[in-house]
Amino acid sequence: MTMTGTQARAVERRADILAAACELLARGGTAAVTHRQVAERAGVPHGSIRYYFATRDALLRACVEDIETRRDAEAQRVLREAAEDAARPDAELTAHRMLRVITGSALGDEDLRGTLCWLVDTTRENAELATVLAAERVRLEAQARELLRLSGRTTIPAELVISLGEGVMFKLHVENRTDIARQTVAAMAELMTLRGE
Repeated sequence: MTMTGTQARAVERRADILAAACELLARGGTAAVTHRQVAERAGVPHGSIRYYFATRDALLRACVEDIETRRDAEAQRVLREAAEDAARPDAELTAHRMLRVITGSALGDEDLRGTLCWLVDTTRENAELATVLAAERVRLEAQARELLRLSGRTTIPAELVISLGEGVMFKLHVENRTDIARQTVAAMAELMTLRGE
């Protein structure tokens, strides 16, 4: 079944709106995601936002689901890479892969700062978003455990590596430091080395 021109434009407009909302969320937290700001960023009439997303909560939920879908896709790529490794990767490569599992493929300073901010904001926004993120967290932890298994590092708790990575990113963010990805990878690699992995 093929889409009509009108249906295709509707799908494209919804995607543009969602992309604009995700960008606003990542750069400015939940406060930046208003129907008016999203409409301006997407270049669509204000009323069309409500046509695709009846409430702000529905729009935020769609953003979280979209961002997590992209993170999950990157995690799956990482797991395929790890599965294809003939030799056990060193701690630094494993830590770099772990950061990609945790945050997705965008590892620039502003991307990582944005990830920290939207995560904190959305869990405080409402109980439904917190529940969505809790379910995603279960998937993230399972992917991290699988990465450690594929990397021959089975004695390290995945939750510990994730917590260390997030803690280092948060500390560097608060200190307004740069090169967040490199320093986070170094800290996680050091943990793996200290644990005899």
